[in-house]
Amino acid sequence: MGNMKYNRAKIWQIALFALNMMSTNMYLFLMSYVSYYATGLLGMATVFVSTLATAMRIFDGITDPIIGWMMDHVKGRFGKFRPFLVIGNAVLILSMVLMYKTTHLVPEVIRIPYFVLIYALYILGYTIQGTVTTAAQTLLTNDPKQRPLYGGFTGVYMVFLQTGFTYLIANYLVPKYGEMGYDFFSELIVWVIVIALIMMVCAFIAIAPKDKAEYYDQLTSPEEDKATFKDYWEVLKHNRALQMLIISESTDKLAMTIASNSIVGVMLFGIIIGDYEVMGNLSVITTIPNLILLFLGIIVARKGGQKKTYVLSTWGCVIMQVCMTLLFVFGDPTQINLRSFSFMNIAFVVLYLAVNGIRNIGSNMMIPMMADCTDYELYRSGRYVPGMVATVYSFVDKLISSFATTIVGVFVAAIGYASTTPQIGDELTTGIFVVTMFLYNGMPILGWVASIIAMKFYPLDGAKMQEIEDHIVKVREKNAALNAAGGEQK
Repeated sequence: MGNMKYNRAKIWQIALFALNMMSTNMYLFLMSYVSYYATGLLGMATVFVSTLATAMRIFDGITDPIIGWMMDHVKGRFGKFRPFLVIGNAVLILSMVLMYKTTHLVPEVIRIPYFVLIYALYILGYTIQGTVTTAAQTLLTNDPKQRPLYGGFTGVYMVFLQTGFTYLIANYLVPKYGEMGYDFFSELIVWVIVIALIMMVCAFIAIAPKDKAEYYDQLTSPEEDKATFKDYWEVLKHNRALQMLIISESTDKLAMTIASNSIVGVMLFGIIIGDYEVMGNLSVITTIPNLILLFLGIIVARKGGQKKTYVLSTWGCVIMQVCMTLLFVFGDPTQINLRSFSFMNIAFVVLYLAVNGIRNIGSNMMIPMMADCTDYELYRSGRYVPGMVATVYSFVDKLISSFATTIVGVFVAAIGYASTTPQIGDELTTGIFVVTMFLYNGMPILGWVASIIAMKFYPLDGAKMQEIEDHIVKVREKNAALNAAGGEQK
């Protein structure tokens, strides 16, 4: 087994390719503030914007299978994945410039359909570039010892990205402009576009040496039929690992998208705690501890497998989030200011650090676990269809998680914010406190419990993945010989 020749990547390739996920996340973070742009500057109702976001996520899921099908059938001069990186990023840049620089200039009578059209353009670009993140990993490496490294790099980047983005918003842009107005968004999109573009270029460079026919041809035999759209159902029906990963990730993402919504952040830090800058300062304080926890998680994953690590981290998150809820219910959150060593400050920082650090371990196992599901499909059916597996997963995941913004919108509308959004400094009411606690603490707990149940039926533990990857080595050798023979006959 030690002599098996895995398709390994250089460490710098794994490190740089992980930046593609960060590139798309930059736009995702930017769009988490779209409610403030649409309601505050365009005059749209909160519930309408929330419902639109849900509809667009469903549209996002529908476009996924189309992009996946195209990706599985592309084999050109510039590779299978690189064209999608460039096209996706270009569409994202165009959509952000049009949305935040032109929508308020459009006549009011056509402003809503224009906004919807631009939103759909953003979704398309996000799908095109984002699909490469999960699909191309299978070409990068199939070594069970290397795959957790991808999760490690994405985790490290995510810590810095979340910290930097939060600090940029809460401690620089909001104090600079005093509100989330035109100037605020004009500067914010420049930061996002420049950083995301640099990250995409790095990912392009990393995948280029592997994005060649000599790598993906070895995973398919010459006589294999091309996958069709009807095969999507077959994959979803029979790939048990993919089914369980979809349930786990979609429930997690639904809950965490709700908890991290900008409106929830304003209610928690700007109203309940009463100091919005705490959010930015907190992210800086917890950066190093989060990285330490993440590195420990990667060590566990490389030894015990990604499934075991994910389950352990999820249990840890449930326990810490319950403690966070009790702290807010029985403590005085207005004492949280990070300017002293009071009980509330210490307890909140420790719990915040633990929840986010442990959560990063589990969430960053998901992407390499998706690559495992792709390899499992090759093992199970003999088909190498990374685009199909990635987009089947993404399609169902987005349909479920698409309701996050609507759920937030409905809850805040129920407590009196039907035509506007909660603002920093609003009066704290019982309704705001209860809704915030449910959205910020309750929803993540429910999502993690669902994930723990799903993982009981997930078949890809460390031993099974070793068996699968050893099988794929033999598939590569067999297909390489068949392809070579076919070339000689021609």
